Amino acid sequence: MNELIVELSKPEYNNMTDQEAADAVNSKTVDITVNVDNWRIKEHAVLNGYWPLVKGGQLDSDPAKAGLCVTVIDWVDDTRMNTTDFTIPAVQGMLAGLVAFGLITQAQADELSAMSNKTVSWTSTVGLPEIGIGLVINSRKEIQ
Repeated sequence: MNELIVELSKPEYNNMTDQEAADAVNSKTVDITVNVDNWRIKEHAVLNGYWPLVKGGQLDSDPAKAGLCVTVIDWVDDTRMNTTDFTIPAVQGMLAGLVAFGLITQAQADELSAMSNKTVSWTSTVGLPEIGIGLVINSRKEIQ
């Protein structure tokens, strides 16, 4: 509830009715980073036509390219790892390597990274339920 008190203390809520404030808080969103299911990564690769390039790259004469491709395939296909965290520097490095070797485009790398971005309600990130006017009224009493 402290989070709601802090939020409602902001100037943009001063001239709102309790219902308008509740609606405004409920419509507030934030972007968070989530892990991406590996099947979605593989699906993207297949649908965009670069999965065969990465698989074939495992046999490339360039050991750096072959090693990268083996690592990517092993990562995505490893049944012990169901998701990928795109904030991990090693994952970002794999994406950069795939682009550098011409296996995927920068746009495709950006699409993969974007899969980890999710917009959620602000209330869900601070552990609050949907806000009704009762919560607004009680929070505003604490502010005064």
